[in-house]
Amino acid sequence: MAQSIDSTPVEIDIDNTSVTQFAHSALRFLLAVRYRKNLVIVVLAAAALLGGLYYATAPRRYSSKAALLVTQISHDRLDTSITNEQSQRENVMATFENLVLSDKVVEGAMKYLSNEAELASLPLDRQVATLKSNLSAKGIRSTSILEVTYNAGDPQMAMNVVQAVVQSYLDFMDSMHKGTAGELNRMLTKNRDEIEEKLAGKQKELLETRRRFADMGLSSDNRTLHPTIQTAVSFNDALTTAQKQRVEYEALSAAVQTAIANGQDLGQYMTTVGNAVGQEMLLNTLGLRGGDVGSMNSLEQSLLSDRAQLQTIQQNLGPNHPEVVALTERVRSVEQFLGSTDERIQHRMAGLRKSELGPWLMQMVEQKLDEARKKEAILKKCFEEAREAAIDLSGQFAQIELLERDVKRLKEMSSVLFNQISSLDLRQNGQDVRVAVVEAPKLVASPVSPKRNVVMLMTVVGGLAVALGLVTLLDALDDRFRSVEEMQSRLGLPLLAMLQPITTGERIGPMALVTHALPTSTASESFRTLRTALTLTHPDARRLVVTSAEPGDGKTTMLANLAVCYAQAGKRTLLIDADMRRPGLTNLMNMRGPRGLSEVLRSEVDLSEIAPLHIQSSGVEGLEILPSGTRPSDPAELLGSPRFSQLLAWAESVYDQILVDSPPTLATTDTAVIGPVVDGVILVVQPAKNHRRMVTRVVERLSLLKIPVFGLVANRIDATSDRGYYGYHSYGYGYGYGAGYGYGNQEYGYGHEESAATAESAAKEGCVPFADEGARDSDDDEESRNLLVPRRVA
Repeated sequence: MAQSIDSTPVEIDIDNTSVTQFAHSALRFLLAVRYRKNLVIVVLAAAALLGGLYYATAPRRYSSKAALLVTQISHDRLDTSITNEQSQRENVMATFENLVLSDKVVEGAMKYLSNEAELASLPLDRQVATLKSNLSAKGIRSTSILEVTYNAGDPQMAMNVVQAVVQSYLDFMDSMHKGTAGELNRMLTKNRDEIEEKLAGKQKELLETRRRFADMGLSSDNRTLHPTIQTAVSFNDALTTAQKQRVEYEALSAAVQTAIANGQDLGQYMTTVGNAVGQEMLLNTLGLRGGDVGSMNSLEQSLLSDRAQLQTIQQNLGPNHPEVVALTERVRSVEQFLGSTDERIQHRMAGLRKSELGPWLMQMVEQKLDEARKKEAILKKCFEEAREAAIDLSGQFAQIELLERDVKRLKEMSSVLFNQISSLDLRQNGQDVRVAVVEAPKLVASPVSPKRNVVMLMTVVGGLAVALGLVTLLDALDDRFRSVEEMQSRLGLPLLAMLQPITTGERIGPMALVTHALPTSTASESFRTLRTALTLTHPDARRLVVTSAEPGDGKTTMLANLAVCYAQAGKRTLLIDADMRRPGLTNLMNMRGPRGLSEVLRSEVDLSEIAPLHIQSSGVEGLEILPSGTRPSDPAELLGSPRFSQLLAWAESVYDQILVDSPPTLATTDTAVIGPVVDGVILVVQPAKNHRRMVTRVVERLSLLKIPVFGLVANRIDATSDRGYYGYHSYGYGYGYGAGYGYGNQEYGYGHEESAATAESAAKEGCVPFADEGARDSDDDEESRNLLVPRRVA
């Protein structure tokens, strides 16, 4: 029964997948380097030879350098921030670097180098060009130090040139800054005298203006206001407040008049009028004194306290207890007094509403409204007078402010000129830019080029780069599996077993199977290892199909020996030759004839009756074989019919293990048809023969069809080859894709049911067919491989 594919989505850790892929790629590359270690050694040796030759023959170059401290004195600089200082230093250092390399400085250095024979023989322009080509000036970052370096073939000459250039630079700087300070001082002094004269006139004019306007010395930008302006502002605030009170009284008067005219209750206006005319007057009107309100509030508080106390003691004392009686009497007295007071106030309020409340309220409001109007008129008149005085004062302030600005400007100009003159006085015998030699040039006997350490490093790095590049290129061009690890990594499948080459000679039948002929041999043990791996990893798998990427990979021999191992383990095993195009298993077991799989699938007789008639004994106890039978014209259609799946179901009821031999996957579609009706597929790979892209294509095709692949069997592994790698030359098999299988309509060719694209792809790979149908499958023995003859494929 075929295994079902779980469609549940699996969450993949992208980071772990990337790390795993990187680790696999690194491992494959390391294996490739190890495999071609001889190439790496040869390339490194060649690089070492070339590096040594270069170091021995390269001309020696010597260097000498000097360090100059270059500072610029700025006496009138106002901005002293760190950022501006650093920016100015970088700009100035770039100027000094170019100045050292200028023709003026280099030509000035020539007079100090008249004894240098190497330069004396050249014309002046060539001498300057030679010096400039080997001279360099570089400012050290974030410092004011300038390094001057010269390279030459002689260490003494290198030191002499640096000395000459430094001296020429010092001479140039000294001559450029002399003789200018005196003239500049006279010009600045004259300007300063003119500005001082203007400043004195403006200060005198400002003083007279202040006296004329009686100014108190309050500038326009001072936060303290002039008294006249303060008076106007105060009157304005008071006028605004009086206007608001007048509007409030007018609104209250209109509301009271409307309430009287409509006969409404005037009690709601009592509080408003009380706030307006005064609380004392309102209490007197109601027949109360000012202290009565406080007494009543105290009595109410005392009443609340007595009630709470009475409620508390009643929980523990009886109603006739003296304390309960006393508290009860006190509460009653206070409640009676407060009740009588409220009745008196309500009676007074009722009397006022009936006769006196309306006129009284209007009288009080009109009185306050009249007072507010008079106050507003007085404040308005005072504000108008103060505002006119403030307006006149603004013009006076403007004139004084202009004079103050002129005085301030003239003072600043005078201060700047004074600082400039002071700076020039300090520089009469000096210069703005100061240069000091902090490191004199020295004679250095060791060459700067070539450097042994650098040459060695470049030799190793270059040799490794070339060697690894060649390894990568050859690895990309080589389309073979070099190791088991690489094969598993690329295909993503487990390795079930590794089988050694087996020589069958001329034998056919059971004696051609090493597990039957030599059951105790090492080769037989490899097949038992494969059986054990399948049993442990897939214990429920009873129907297996074996295939390969190309013909000649040894799948038939491997399958027959595996079947013998199952039979030796006590399992009743059926071996089916489903390769009806070129039945290698049938030829190997010498069972060619009319009986076989094709007749069973074409027959309409019940399988339980016809299948036993076509199944033959293998000669090995517990192992029976269903040969391919006569070659049908439509093998893929027969295998894809329900009859074949029914055959497997019947066989599963009779046998413990069913093994199916199918054609190569890339040559036919038979494996794709058989795969869905079996438990899994075993892929036989011959690493020294199969192309990686071919095997990868097989795995991708089976994965696309969702056919489970249990694992890989690496066939014909040479145990004497380099550990982990396979010697390609030790097998002697042709590597052509599709060898022994034709395309199109040949008699014994695979694939007349294949698509035209498949045939064209196989033709590009150089497929060659077998010339003799009767010859055994090319994966059986050496004699059958000798029957291979090339044939042009259309």
